[in-house]
Amino acid sequence: MLPHHSLVMYKTKPAIVVAGDPDRILIHLIDGEERRVRSKDVVLLHNGPISSFPKELPSAEAEVALELLRDEHPEGLALISWKEFAELAWSDAKPEHIVTAWHSLLDNPAVEILEDGIRIRSSEEQQKLLEKEKKRKEIVETKAAFIESFRVAWKKHDPALIDKNPPFQQFFDELSRYARGFSDESPLARDIGIKMTPQAIHETLLATGYWDMAFNPWPERNGCILSSPPAPDAIAERADLALERLDLRHLSSYAIDNAWSNDPDDAISADGERIWIHVADPAAVISPMSKLDSEAMARGSTLYLPEKTVPMLNASLVQALGLGLNSESKALSFGITLKEDGRIAETLIVPSIVKVERLTYEQADTMFESSPALQKLHGMAEIRAALRRSQSAVDIDFPEVAIRVSDGNPAFLPVPHTRSARMVQELMILAGEAAARWAYERNIPFPFAAQDSPVSEKLAGCGLGPSQSLAENYGRRRVMRAALVSSTCSAHAGLGLSFYSQVTSPLRRYQDLLAHYQIHAILARERNSEHSAPAVRTPAPLDLETMNERLYLYSQQAAKNHQAERDSRAHWTLVYLSRHRDWKGQGIVLDASAENGQILIPEFGYETQMRIPRGIKPDETVMLALRRVSIPELSASFDILPQSA
Repeated sequence: MLPHHSLVMYKTKPAIVVAGDPDRILIHLIDGEERRVRSKDVVLLHNGPISSFPKELPSAEAEVALELLRDEHPEGLALISWKEFAELAWSDAKPEHIVTAWHSLLDNPAVEILEDGIRIRSSEEQQKLLEKEKKRKEIVETKAAFIESFRVAWKKHDPALIDKNPPFQQFFDELSRYARGFSDESPLARDIGIKMTPQAIHETLLATGYWDMAFNPWPERNGCILSSPPAPDAIAERADLALERLDLRHLSSYAIDNAWSNDPDDAISADGERIWIHVADPAAVISPMSKLDSEAMARGSTLYLPEKTVPMLNASLVQALGLGLNSESKALSFGITLKEDGRIAETLIVPSIVKVERLTYEQADTMFESSPALQKLHGMAEIRAALRRSQSAVDIDFPEVAIRVSDGNPAFLPVPHTRSARMVQELMILAGEAAARWAYERNIPFPFAAQDSPVSEKLAGCGLGPSQSLAENYGRRRVMRAALVSSTCSAHAGLGLSFYSQVTSPLRRYQDLLAHYQIHAILARERNSEHSAPAVRTPAPLDLETMNERLYLYSQQAAKNHQAERDSRAHWTLVYLSRHRDWKGQGIVLDASAENGQILIPEFGYETQMRIPRGIKPDETVMLALRRVSIPELSASFDILPQSA
């Protein structure tokens, strides 16, 4: 047991033993704290007695002893005990001398304090420590200057106070990283006095001029990948699939899409009573579990932002595999024959080679009268739409506005309603149903899409077809349940289908690419079963566990991408409004039943909540005036103007 009133060292701090028992001792530390510790946790320096610590005073004797040791050991000294040092300084080793030595050496860069003594640092080591301390002080001083300048710039909205000051960049980077969602906290923001939210820091970065209002942090904040995907080493078809492509180049095949589409991955054609939906075939080039596959899964989908598009697959793959981007295109084609009522009679899925003509929706609409193929496809699409409505499908139709940004300036482009767009949508739904049925019959893990019945079938307008009332469409949307993607096959109530999957966008949606992997694996197995000695080993379909894991990861990232696209649309709408503070325009009332109703601004495709005066009914058009806009909060408020305004 350690003697009472002996001097010990506990975690490099002197302490006096004031009481003890076989298990624990009570020590009084030099900083005034008392602690009960184990004997083995302290180092005995002196048997004492010592009842109190001497006053903290500089000691010339300790300084002289240290200089002597430094002169004798310029290369440094690994250890000299506290007792030995006290004897060198005072020719004696009283406990008070040891405490005085500890006080004198505590902040000396030449010394490292240890529990059983001190280590003398070498001259080179001391110089490095001095330089490190100097740099630390410079950072502290620069940080203090930044905080002061930032506060003034924030208050005065004057970027000149902090602009073009390179030493400040590291502090801006910390704030920016937090505001962009790259870090969980920012001690600097707390020091400045900014509320610890990305939106609050966003506001200060705008006020100080570090960020321009056009800067869009929402994709990063939502966890999206904004870098370009890596290019493949080569673009060649997988040998393990042993592909035998059906030549469908004699058919008139059309890839119909918006004028600004750069990734055409589906096309349609008619062949007698058979409808062909041709889909780009990246799964013929990309192997499951490969680097390209992992990259596509990490991205989830192509990210469509008003200011740019971030593809799921590298541009070289899109250029090589997109339908109609080359004179001939390789595809995975879904040949579907319908019964008279529109139900699927037969599905044939084959790798193919096609010649595709690209058309905009507007161009396709002008061709209906002169193209028997488009007329036939349109008629079949109408039969299919009628069938789905008879099965309680829900039609929701809102005006669509595309936002395109050039040089930081957003433009709002109304997307016209076209016959061809409705036709293409219906045929893509048909391909999804056919693929889901095909996979279900073969009992393979597959990315099925499902949606439970609406909260209210009456409010959803189940089976009633399209409505011209925007308020009614809004009401239908409100009672719909979220659609889910899983390996479990369930009905999709919104589409009025018992089987459904998404298979027509594998260049830009990982879920579709997963479906193609499974289809190709089964097709390869069926082809090889026809040969007694297959030339290559058939790839196995993804098992259920792998499918579920990949669907989970895809769903997580796809949700982030979807939210980022929504937030980015709102961001650029608010950027426009911030530059046009006197904006006035039309709004259409979607819902006036609650205290705060819902209004659509058709010019922007932007919805907002606001108090609606009594007497104004759903679907009425009102005149709005901008009252307030906050880009960081992603919010805007408006006033309803009197009818005469």
